[in-house]
Amino acid sequence: MDNYLIRKISYEDTKPFILNIHYAKRMPSITYSFGLFYKNELVGIVCYGSPASPTLAPSISGIKNKSLVIELNRLVLKYNKKNEASMLVGKSLKLLPKPKIIVSFADTNQGHSGYIYQATNFIYTGQSSNSYQWVDVNNKEFHFRNIGHYQKNNRINVGLVKRRLNEDKINKVEIANYLKKNKGTYTSKKIDKIFNYKDTAGHWFRTDKGFSFPNVDDWIKLKNILNFDNTYDDIMTNYKLVPDSKEIIKKLMLTKQPIKGKHRYIYIAANKKDKKKLLKELKYPISNYPKGTNTNYKTDNNINTQFTLL
Repeated sequence: MDNYLIRKISYEDTKPFILNIHYAKRMPSITYSFGLFYKNELVGIVCYGSPASPTLAPSISGIKNKSLVIELNRLVLKYNKKNEASMLVGKSLKLLPKPKIIVSFADTNQGHSGYIYQATNFIYTGQSSNSYQWVDVNNKEFHFRNIGHYQKNNRINVGLVKRRLNEDKINKVEIANYLKKNKGTYTSKKIDKIFNYKDTAGHWFRTDKGFSFPNVDDWIKLKNILNFDNTYDDIMTNYKLVPDSKEIIKKLMLTKQPIKGKHRYIYIAANKKDKKKLLKELKYPISNYPKGTNTNYKTDNNINTQFTLL
């Protein structure tokens, strides 16, 4: 299209679009960002960065390919003219270093089906699972990262709880198998009864996604009951005190709101040989494109954006 130019832009260039136009009003992780210029005016941006969820990258194409996975996490247009979105996405994909596996989501909760991804030859791999979000008393989304901000310096003076250090680096399957090996004649129901829990202990012995760690105090109590050795004591009982997130949620009067899963799209930017290989290693089956009526963003055309000098 005449009078259009697409090139790399800075993190600062993306801010007016993301904070003033995009419905999330929140800056994501940005590794690569590209701008759409019309007659030298920046009229659109697309951003790629590390997936927000640490489990997303390996779930796409396995552990060995997780470093190749980036997320197209923002696509925002100032005027949203016909073909601008597909042109920006399509050409920006060609500007990315290769090989890359790009994943992006069309938010069904915002009425999006992902037609832009369909127009730019992404493959469709179904919908993510239903989830929930926190909302405040005004029914506005309260992002879970903000709870961490309240934990810093204990801004609203809540009680402290024990948090295990580096829990995200502990091998869950290894711990579950160790506990199963030392379980003896104790059933999960019997352990729940001892701890005065309901349907909790069973998760400590699972090797699938349903696994959960016993907290620090539960580990010590469980050790006394099952009489296992000190093999994992260092990693399972090493903790720090942090402000209680549950008490923060209660004080801020946050509530859980269910949200529908999002449409998941994947694009492989690679040469023919690498693309064929990576397609074979995808963990999700390829499905037909979903159909529906898209809802466009309401845009604020008064944002201040830059002009480029040619």
